[in-house]
Amino acid sequence: MGWFWRTCPMQCPKCKHKLVSEARFCHHCGLELPPDTAVRTSEWYYEPVFVLLTIFLVLAIFGLPLLWKSPRFSPTQKVLVSLATVIYTGIIIWLIYYLVAVIFLPYYNQMKNLL
Repeated sequence: MGWFWRTCPMQCPKCKHKLVSEARFCHHCGLELPPDTAVRTSEWYYEPVFVLLTIFLVLAIFGLPLLWKSPRFSPTQKVLVSLATVIYTGIIIWLIYYLVAVIFLPYYNQMKNLL
């Protein structure tokens, strides 16, 4: 799963083959890449670990803009994580509904009738 953390939308200027962000040369055509070819994203909030923790532990669906602005995820990864986030958020909403409507409301109505 190391490819998931290292990929970046970077291409070789000669053969247009996709490269990982740390690449110093193209493994397809052998072209040595200048240092300014690499995408420079030193912002801590673009790190994949931070983005995924924000999405799944803190803000759920509100973390998607951070995901889509991050250059450290490929478009395929962005789509897959977005779909997982929507499903995850839907499950959380359904669980909250279930807790309120099925578990708490009957007890609330019984307590209300007793008073």
